[in-house]
Amino acid sequence: MASNQRYRTPSRPSSPQSTHTQLFSQSSSLFIRSITDGRVFSTPNPRQATGRRPNSSKRGRAKSSSRAGSRTTGQSHSSSPQLPPHHQRQRLSLRPPSSRASNRPKRRPEDDNDSQVDDVLSNEDADALGEIIMAIDMKDNGNLGCAYYVAIDEALFLLEDVPMSGMDLVETLLLHVNPTTVLISARASETLANYLAAKAQGVNGNRGDMQGAYILRNLNSADFRYDAGKGKLLALNLETPGRQSVLFTSVVDEPVDEIDDFGGQENSKQARLMRLGTSINLDSRLTVGCAGAVLGDLQRRRTVHYLPNDPDALVAFKIKSVEMFALFDSMFINADTLVSLQILQSEYHPNSHQTGPSNSGSGAKESLSVYGLFQHLARTPQGKMKLRQIFLRPSTDINMIHVRQKTISFLLRPGNAEALVQLSNELKKIKNMKSIVALLEKGVDIPGRKISIANNVWASLQRFAAYSLRLRDSLRTLPGSEKVEIIRKVVDAIQPLALCQVGELISQTIDFEQSMERGRTAVRHGVDANLDELKRSYDGMEHFLTNVIAKLRGELPEWARKYVQNCIFFPQLGFLTVVSLNPETGKGNYDGEGLNDVWERMFAAEGCVYYKNQQMKEMDEHFGDAYCMIIDREIEIIHELAVKILAQQEAITAASDALGELDSLFALAIGCGQYKWVAPKMTTQNIIHIEGGRHPLQELVVPSFIANDCSIAGGPGEQSEEIADRCSPDIERDLIEHPSTLVLTGPNHSGKSVYLKQVALIVYLAHIGCFVPAERAQIGITDRILTRIATRESVAKNESAFSIDLRQVAFAMNFATRRSLVLIDEFGKGTNSLDGAGLVTAVLDHFASLGSERPKVLAATHFHEIFEGQFLLETPELAFAHMNVRLDFDAPTMEEQVTYLFQLTPGRSIASFGSRCAAMNGIDEAVVERAESIMLMLVRNEDLEVVCSKLSDNEMQRLEEAEAVARNFLEQDIKAPPGNGKKAQGPDGWYRGILEQLLSSDESTSTSNPNGT
Repeated sequence: MASNQRYRTPSRPSSPQSTHTQLFSQSSSLFIRSITDGRVFSTPNPRQATGRRPNSSKRGRAKSSSRAGSRTTGQSHSSSPQLPPHHQRQRLSLRPPSSRASNRPKRRPEDDNDSQVDDVLSNEDADALGEIIMAIDMKDNGNLGCAYYVAIDEALFLLEDVPMSGMDLVETLLLHVNPTTVLISARASETLANYLAAKAQGVNGNRGDMQGAYILRNLNSADFRYDAGKGKLLALNLETPGRQSVLFTSVVDEPVDEIDDFGGQENSKQARLMRLGTSINLDSRLTVGCAGAVLGDLQRRRTVHYLPNDPDALVAFKIKSVEMFALFDSMFINADTLVSLQILQSEYHPNSHQTGPSNSGSGAKESLSVYGLFQHLARTPQGKMKLRQIFLRPSTDINMIHVRQKTISFLLRPGNAEALVQLSNELKKIKNMKSIVALLEKGVDIPGRKISIANNVWASLQRFAAYSLRLRDSLRTLPGSEKVEIIRKVVDAIQPLALCQVGELISQTIDFEQSMERGRTAVRHGVDANLDELKRSYDGMEHFLTNVIAKLRGELPEWARKYVQNCIFFPQLGFLTVVSLNPETGKGNYDGEGLNDVWERMFAAEGCVYYKNQQMKEMDEHFGDAYCMIIDREIEIIHELAVKILAQQEAITAASDALGELDSLFALAIGCGQYKWVAPKMTTQNIIHIEGGRHPLQELVVPSFIANDCSIAGGPGEQSEEIADRCSPDIERDLIEHPSTLVLTGPNHSGKSVYLKQVALIVYLAHIGCFVPAERAQIGITDRILTRIATRESVAKNESAFSIDLRQVAFAMNFATRRSLVLIDEFGKGTNSLDGAGLVTAVLDHFASLGSERPKVLAATHFHEIFEGQFLLETPELAFAHMNVRLDFDAPTMEEQVTYLFQLTPGRSIASFGSRCAAMNGIDEAVVERAESIMLMLVRNEDLEVVCSKLSDNEMQRLEEAEAVARNFLEQDIKAPPGNGKKAQGPDGWYRGILEQLLSSDESTSTSNPNGT
């Protein structure tokens, strides 16, 4: 079993790189130094050349010496056992005990062919490194602050205070940050507390079907105070790269207590305040208070999980940087938009045994989504995380968008196609070094039982050094690569000298072949002379023990020699004499009789009894515990190696991050090439002009897809106010080239919703720097995409479907700007038709009448009465269009009477043809005919009550006959039945006869005179 070897956490020295590091071959998969001349040379590894990894279940295991001794029963010689595996030491988790078994994945690398073998993180370590602690505080007036800490990045992020926010923004923050723990104040508003509690884990740690479940903790309101948060931020000792060239100071300096958990460089409060103010906005009072709550929670965790003066506590929850982030620096995308447009969509494994509360067994995977088109093309874990971040945060920086477009264009050149595939395959071998370095800082080289020696920390670092250098050389050979920013960034981030030193140090120190045999990390021969001497003594113990047992048998009585089987060495127990066990008595067959010595029984196992006698004690004193001495010395050497490797930590993590960013752009380039997308032209003009646009998901699931155009423009903004003042309203409208609001009508199932979504997706893809599914496109910078498309209902929400729709529209009306894109699909269908028609008319008229601040709006509706009643008129700002159909009412079947062309045509549709759509989807023909007849009556404004009460001819005849019988009955003079006579009848018979006579006379009358004359 692979051991979990630990050693004291090394500190990071600041010594410069060794200038004596010699260059080594980058095509090798292993770094090896020649012992004879000290030169570095490479030896190809056939196992790695074929991409295979040794199976952890088949690696060499150290065998127990007791078993080795038991198998030598009856033999006359002894043997030295192999080195047994080193004891595992239980690791401390950064996660609270209640959440270790129920954590939700933060950034889960998607499963690929080799991820199960090459991943060097155990479940516990993955949960600890995936910890994201988030604090939220929102006042009654809607002002919101937020701060969160990412364990794997060792970074604290602060949000600019957001005024007039709501639960939609809180949901967006949860979606972007994806926290594992959320902290709120005990005095938080009831609305915020209930909202966060509804999405949090239960008391059992269960998260049900919610992928975004987290642990919710209520803290004292004092933890969110601004002064306390600013004090904790001032106490941070943030690492600054390079030498400090500026010293912040002030005339009036308030000394700071230097005896704290974080230390400090400046010794005055004002100096630290000046330094802190250069990186974060201290005026964001709510966010600074949230940062104090996060720092307080980190200190609490450090105190709970680590003993005083534990060196591991210096590494746990370390903060290297504090950064500000603002969601509105990028395109604003809320959860409704992501769901409606299917940008990100996860689904769970249908087998319940594949789902679980831990990161590794969550069972969630990306469903059919736009991100899913590219996610499987990213080869590295950090590349997948970077790609997801790109999709979650579309940029409004036109320069960044142009840089990404140029990179994709360069990679898609015909001459680079083969190199792109080759480089993408090479990236499969690159792993995320942030997690590896984090394990190295904690002193863990084999994080779990499922991780083999071939995939431990040292092997991963060694392979990363070799493969990253190989990738660097391959990138430099691409023609014109020096003009591509990301390639220049990767070439600069990969430092050959530092990575050569890392690979060389590991190759010189670690013996991977011996490590696989022994199940623990072993040091190579020639590293330390004392260690080599100890190993030679231990390896030569077999011959030595053979002589010892022969001498011991010579001193024993002749009858007892056959019972003494062996002499063996156990680590920490020393040398022992092995005697066969008497099964009847349970004692050894010989225990030192006839000798002037005491044989002390130590233990019995597998038919043998192990004794400690005087000779064994003398050998213990002379040789000592050789195995433990070997282990101790190897741990010291590995500790020294870790110190040297951590000296290059920045170079390793920088190269890993740069390769992850390169991998994400490779995935975008490969996907754009496969789906034949084109580069859009980005502009600062507030327009959307698309020719031949397609839906990126819909076109993959249909035999053929009909492309459509789109041309809309938002308001020009304040710059046009002077022009508007000088122009009359009619002239101003003539200057409008494209409408800002496009209202779509058309039959059901004609493609209106697909059209709305494809326009939004093209705009969205353009803002992440990706190519788009269109023949050509010109996209203006868009700050927000707001949708009213999908109604996300839940029994946990105390809202109806219509109230959810209203809330989505209200959010769009309140937050839309002139650069926003608003999608409204069939709004108003959840209430009375008159109310719904009035609402959708008022909303569309509101957007179109905003003047120079009007947003770009795409809407679809079936309320044709708003056009027929001229409640919504076509203007230069507002245009009508419909999805065209071909009608043939002479077709033999109802399904063939309407043919959908899926083509956008100017003007509005005359009807929705809902009955034809019903017939196509299996509704009974009689029901469809009845529906059409009622629809025609409504169109002719007929009174349905009068129409439905009109009787047919047959019904009228039956009514007249019933009326005649009733009148005849009323004319009769019915007397009491006679009471005498032989044939007198009873009352029932008497009255029955009268009624039968009336009915018979009526029938005869109707038969003789059918016309009633």
